[in-house]
Amino acid sequence: MATRPGQQRAADGFTLVELLATLVVVGLLFAIVLPNLGALVPAARLRGSGVRIRSELEWARSEARIQGKRMAAEFDLDRGIWRLVYPPEQRLTRDEDESTLVERPDDWVELEEDVGFAGAGDGKSGLAQKGLYRVAFDEYGFTGDQVLVLHLKSQPMRTWTLRIHGLSGRADTFESETGEKPLPPVLGEGAF
Repeated sequence: MATRPGQQRAADGFTLVELLATLVVVGLLFAIVLPNLGALVPAARLRGSGVRIRSELEWARSEARIQGKRMAAEFDLDRGIWRLVYPPEQRLTRDEDESTLVERPDDWVELEEDVGFAGAGDGKSGLAQKGLYRVAFDEYGFTGDQVLVLHLKSQPMRTWTLRIHGLSGRADTFESETGEKPLPPVLGEGAF
């Protein structure tokens, strides 16, 4: 483009003031976003552990119904590990029988870093916070109404609860920042 006499052509590029203003805006965005990211990462780990357990429990229930065999999951509430328990005949090789079955340490799955079990239980027995807890599905895929509660070790009031409806197989999840641990209702004889 031609310039008229007496006019200067604008230089291509950015001025120092434009660059400084852009850096200030980017710095402000980082100052706002970074502290909040620290809160999102642990919550994502908590939710990720819970979603994995939920999907594995749904798979175990489905397999129990399809195969017509009992399936279970065990949760070590003290050590923060869990595993699926298959029927003995699925764990055997040709050279073994049920009495020779040995627990393999690679069967256990660890929870994500900073995630632990806050408890597991049902409406009648309450919430167990220590020991080994077992969720068992019968050959029809049914189990009792139960809950499994995860929490962040660094923020124990942040919980993620999986509530299993034993007859329907539906599983609801609840997240809480105040430490809520909802138990299923106690069912009496005439509840069905």
